[in-house]
Formats: sequence, C-alpha cells, structure tokens
Amino acid sequence: MKKVWKALVAKVTGKVQADQGMATAEYAIGTVAVISFGSLIIKILTDPAMRELIWKLIQWLFDLIVGAIGM
Repeated sequence: MKKVWKALVAKVTGKVQADQGMATAEYAIGTVAVISFGSLIIKILTDPAMRELIWKLIQWLFDLIVGAIGM
C-alpha cells in the first residue's frame, strides 16, 4: 500500500523520492554505534579497577536501602 501511495504521489506531483538509500546507511551507522558501545562496556567490565568500583557502588546502594528500611 505504501509503494502504491508513493507512486501515486510521484505521478501527480512529478517528484520522485530521493531518499531511497537512507535506510541502509542509517542501519550501518546504528550497527557501528551498538558495536562500539558494546566494546566499551566489555572493556569497562573486564578492568579490575572498574569492577571493584562497581562492586563498591552496589554495596553502598544495598547498605543505603537496608538502612532506609531499618533491617
């Protein structure tokens, strides 16, 4: 239905859509961004200093929640 509508609009207005290749480029950029972000997360989680920092943060949050509840 979408193709039919685009063809009808192009026929009536005499204009052709020029963005036919954009979806592929957008998917490629999105894929590169996701892979880069994943690599960064893996690097952070495999670093011993960062792992210790995250563990201390989790412990601090747990102590804060337990303290607020009063257990």
